[in-house]
Formats: sequence, C-alpha cells, structure tokens
Amino acid sequence: QAMREHGHKGYVTGQLLRISLLDGRTEFINAGHPWPLRIRNSQVREITPKVDMPFGFDAPHSYRVQSLDLRPGDRLVMLTDGMLEHNAGNLNLSDLIVRTRALHPREAARTLIAAVVDANDGHLQDDATVMCLDWHGTNHSQRDAATGADLTDASQPSRTGRTTPGR
Repeated sequence: QAMREHGHKGYVTGQLLRISLLDGRTEFINAGHPWPLRIRNSQVREITPKVDMPFGFDAPHSYRVQSLDLRPGDRLVMLTDGMLEHNAGNLNLSDLIVRTRALHPREAARTLIAAVVDANDGHLQDDATVMCLDWHGTNHSQRDAATGADLTDASQPSRTGRTTPGR
C-alpha cells in the first residue's frame, strides 16, 4: 500500500527480516523473493518459508509473518533473483557460500556477486544483490552500535587485492 501511495506503479519482490537483539527471535516476510540460504555446521540449506505476493499489488493481501531458525554461528544469505538467472544458474552458490564462510560477511557478499558478474561476462540483465548476515547470538557482542563496525573480524586484504579470512 505504501508503494502505491508514493506513486510506484507495478510491483517489487522483497524480504523483510527482524531479529530481536534481546532474545534472538526472528520474524520474516517473503514477498515473492528467492528463498534465503543458511549455512550451519558447513552445510548450506535453503530455508523454505511460505512465499506471499510481491509488494505493490492492488489486490487486498496480508503478509504472513514467519519465524526463521537462526542459531549462534549461522550465516544467512538473502539474495535477489538476479543471482540465480542467466549464466549465474551454472554457479554452485552453495559451494561458494561454504568456501567463503571464513570471510567477513561483507567480503563474502562481494565474492558471491563478483562470481555472478563473471559468469555473465560483466553484463547482468537484472540486479544481483546479496545480503549476508552472521548471527552470533544475543550474548556474544560487546559492540557499541554508535561507533560503527568492529574491524577485528574484517577480512584482511592480500597482496593480490583479494581478501583473506580475518581471525
């Protein structure tokens, strides 16, 4: 409804994710988007929540708020359909997610996107977007959100310009 009220014509697929930093409970809405992938114990699994209509349709529709099973140590990878289309379908994303597990989430996302761009010879027909989230649980971090990212977990650049896992 908000999209229509702001003059947007058409529809948009998307996902909304809310994680309580108090108890780790998750709430998730999938509006016509590809299913997220979760790596746990070195195994990648597709999370298969119920999929609702994309955002922006005129027809009355409510969205199902679902829970996701996130545990400390999990990495959640949410991606757009552009990561799966065209020649990107030839990539083994699960294998690449496992191989980039030791990288900082930002660097893992960059590596996944670069692989899709390379598979399509630099010419994408659709957006290729990735959001990569490492869940450490509710009692892990002592970070102060007002001071920005904690760089101690960031991947370190190598001499070749590629990133290597941090600590």
